Amino acid sequence: MKTPLIFSTSPRGDEIARHVAQLLGAPVHLCGAGREDAAPLVQAAYAEGVPIVGVCAAGVLIRLLGGSLGERASEPPVLAVSADGKVAVPLLGGHRGANALARWVADGFKGFAAVTSTSDTLYDFSLDDPPPGYVVANPEAVRPLMAALLNGEKLRVEGLSGWLELAGYPVSPEGSQLLRLSESPAPGPGLLVHPRTIAVGVGCTSAATADEIEALITGALETAGVAAGAIALLASLEKHAKTPALRAVAERFGVPLRVFSRRELDKEKKRLLTPSPIVEAATGLAGVCEAAALKAGNLILGKQVSAHATCALGRADTPIDPAHFGKSA
Repeated sequence: MKTPLIFSTSPRGDEIARHVAQLLGAPVHLCGAGREDAAPLVQAAYAEGVPIVGVCAAGVLIRLLGGSLGERASEPPVLAVSADGKVAVPLLGGHRGANALARWVADGFKGFAAVTSTSDTLYDFSLDDPPPGYVVANPEAVRPLMAALLNGEKLRVEGLSGWLELAGYPVSPEGSQLLRLSESPAPGPGLLVHPRTIAVGVGCTSAATADEIEALITGALETAGVAAGAIALLASLEKHAKTPALRAVAERFGVPLRVFSRRELDKEKKRLLTPSPIVEAATGLAGVCEAAALKAGNLILGKQVSAHATCALGRADTPIDPAHFGKSA
């Protein structure tokens, strides 16, 4: 997420704006009479797709946006928060993060989120804003599917559907609306949702470039029939935590880089498909990429090799929470 614009339009809201800014790690702008002008800040942020949180009346924020509104599909989250922090109102981008942000802000101040999206009032989340660990592959399929559900039709799910039923969705084996939960990128009917169950184990030398590592991973995904959207994280040896090329590739795939100590990876030695005496002589480990991938659970693709890098793919049974996988790089 881009760094949000956080502002207040009067001294009454300054304290709440400062708290929100601190929680989101963003600067705060104190606007209003005799202070910064909010209108150019808001309009520039909207044009750049930056999330906007205004501690002000909803009507004030609407007027500040003026005529700058664009296409619904590309609008950033826009949120109005009351001066006491008790009410958070998502105005735009509800399913692009505003509804979730409103709930988060409201929880922080023991208030409530005034969410008005129909799907969000019926279900715990909208299908175009799924919970962590899932990503929608074809968002254009969400609107007609949600419209059909709101019209009384039921959802037929290929894959584990328990989390959807808990959220209130009408799941039935005879449902007319198809939702496919799959790591595969294969196109097909219905809404395709990727569970982030894949860990990409990576090993490299200092000569490896980001382009080389990215190409190696992309080839591995194609070989295994796995979508990039199913990747939860990249994993490697602790000494690679600061390797610029590896960090750059993680950023390109939009996932974190997590690392393990030598001792932690060595525990996977007996499960390696392709242990290497050469690697073991150089690092003390029989393998890096497969050992790191195995931390997810099962190996679905063994070591793939390029000139200066290796990678392997591991799969977990359920979406991986990166915060509980190795250590942050």
